[in-house]
Amino acid sequence: MRKVLLTGANGFVGSHICETLQSAGFDVRALVRQTSDLTNIKHLNLELVYGDLNDPDSLPAAIEGADVIINNAGVTKALHSDIFDRVNAVGTENILKATERSNGDIERFIQISSTAASGPAPSKVPINENHPPRPLTAYGKSKLAGEKAVLAFRDKFPVTVLRPSAIYGPRDKEMLSFFKAVSFRLKPTFGTGECYINFTYVKDLAQAVARALTVDSPSGGVYFVAEKRSYSYSEAGDIISEALGIKALDLHVPATVLRFAGKISEAAARWRNKASIFSADKALEISQKYWLVDTSRIEKELGFVSPTSFRDGVVETVDWYRRHGWL
Repeated sequence: MRKVLLTGANGFVGSHICETLQSAGFDVRALVRQTSDLTNIKHLNLELVYGDLNDPDSLPAAIEGADVIINNAGVTKALHSDIFDRVNAVGTENILKATERSNGDIERFIQISSTAASGPAPSKVPINENHPPRPLTAYGKSKLAGEKAVLAFRDKFPVTVLRPSAIYGPRDKEMLSFFKAVSFRLKPTFGTGECYINFTYVKDLAQAVARALTVDSPSGGVYFVAEKRSYSYSEAGDIISEALGIKALDLHVPATVLRFAGKISEAAARWRNKASIFSADKALEISQKYWLVDTSRIEKELGFVSPTSFRDGVVETVDWYRRHGWL
């Protein structure tokens, strides 16, 4: 049985990856911090190893004996921009260097990145992985720096980078605010005119990770992971309201208002000394017209197509939110 080391195993995305890999027959070792909330993975029979990407001395014990490493750990919200770089970029470099020293014969290193690293498409034509990255935010820049660190090791051991887009699904707290807005009978749209995006159902991302473990692909491959079909925010709101069984009204939020609200949220977060997912940077990302990606490469090279439509994924997500009292 192949042993997989997964960082960030206890989070929203990580817990789904754990479930999928265990179901596929992998032996999963979870790297978590001493302070980590293990609620999402307490039902799983995992090997827990305590460590931190920013504590290099804690990494060799987790890495030794692993056949594959999946680096899913990362920061999506922070009080100060340098925290993104410290975890998403420097932390990635630390585990890569530790892997080279402790387990240089690793079968594959998989990095979970984000479309924030590539930036939005300049037009309604989806971008592919050859498009020059233009991240808009500190988070996106840190994820791109993490990708570059991984690709710098491509000749030392096989590496793969996965870039999911707008991840949603059971246990997700970041997209929950959009679902809650619709539950209050408001369908928010942002910026000027319609904005379009490809969504990634979290269970599909977990399947893509499993696929990347089983396919002998070239080292250094970068792949967008998302449902092939894109949606406007307005259509997404309609699908969510239908799943909730309600009718919702359109609420248009101009980009200037959204960004001002982001600055206020950011200031409030610093006053509370508690990071918020909604910030000036997040408002900038949300207001972009085209977060559109071409998934042809992952289909061709890894044989993976995201099977879940946004409509079906939303139904499952709403059901989970309701059963757990989140909606």
